[in-house]
Amino acid sequence: MPLVTFWGAGFIALAVILLSILAAAMKRELNEFSRQESLGFLRLSLVGAFAILLTQSIVPFGYSWWLSLLIALSSTAFLLLGSQLLAKAVAHKKFGRSLAKALKPLVRSIDITFAPIASKSEEALEEFEQEFMESVEDFGETVVREIMVPRIDMVTVDGEAKIASTLKEFMSSGFSRLPVRGKNIDDLIGVLYLKDVARVFTENPAELEKRSAQQLARKAMFVPDSKPVEEVLKEMQLNATHVAIAVDEYGGVAGLVTMEDVIEELVGEINDEYDREGADIEDLGDNRFRVTAKSSLFELGEHIGLELEDEDIDSVGGLVTKLLGRLPRGGDQVHNSGLTFITERFEGRDHRLLTVLVSVDPEVLALREEE
Repeated sequence: MPLVTFWGAGFIALAVILLSILAAAMKRELNEFSRQESLGFLRLSLVGAFAILLTQSIVPFGYSWWLSLLIALSSTAFLLLGSQLLAKAVAHKKFGRSLAKALKPLVRSIDITFAPIASKSEEALEEFEQEFMESVEDFGETVVREIMVPRIDMVTVDGEAKIASTLKEFMSSGFSRLPVRGKNIDDLIGVLYLKDVARVFTENPAELEKRSAQQLARKAMFVPDSKPVEEVLKEMQLNATHVAIAVDEYGGVAGLVTMEDVIEELVGEINDEYDREGADIEDLGDNRFRVTAKSSLFELGEHIGLELEDEDIDSVGGLVTKLLGRLPRGGDQVHNSGLTFITERFEGRDHRLLTVLVSVDPEVLALREEE
């Protein structure tokens, strides 16, 4: 009998370890936060069963009660601590991912069983907190180049233009701050604020036709496009400014970054009444998408469920150009990472790429269904 209970305790200990790995893997790889309560209950129940069976297997040896209790408690504590450490080490590896995917249907059934007693609102809060913590972790690794408005999309005003004429740019763009250019866009001499223009309009309207944008502009803040956004946010706070000009390694203007762009990296998109409607990624059905050329590869990969990375390129349009080895033309088609890219719309005399049609290959769809 002691041998049977001892082996029973051993099998239960193995089940506890597997449950710990399963819970950690589902949380890490599959983001299955809703399964943690049911798995935790099962794990604690098995730990209790382990302690009882282990005690029963020790009793026939004639140890005093306090020694038997000490052995049982020590073994249980070792099992709990050891299973947690093992789960942390194994969950992100192939074994942990395979275990989570294989047992996901079974765990879902168990979760449904525990649904009546599960604390839904608390779990939803924990999921939000987890996503926010992940954003904070990624925030420290994000650089200006990844979030800035690219140079080609910047709205600027001529430094020699009269203040009255700049009002049209403010109204049409919806922006409250516009960079002021000198000879060209690489010669930015300051930033013009709408509230400064409004103050001139209310205090001395005649000055609108006399003073130039250059005279009213404030000093611009310049940052390298490779600078971490975390440091840029601190610098903006110190300088009491909401906009900075991003400069590339050659000293040319690469783009523009605002405090709103930086904060959106933490809390997600912040839309106001001036934001233009229209998603960067439009689902056309049948695993086909219309994507703006300036959309980031990371956003597209996250939307589709694939990992899209390139050491040199951040945007979809940039990837298409790199794969073609030349400037794209209408109807060009390239293939990469299980996706087919077809150039669609262009704009302007410089034939600037606006949108790309992206379709997911059948082989990729088959693999996703198997998972």
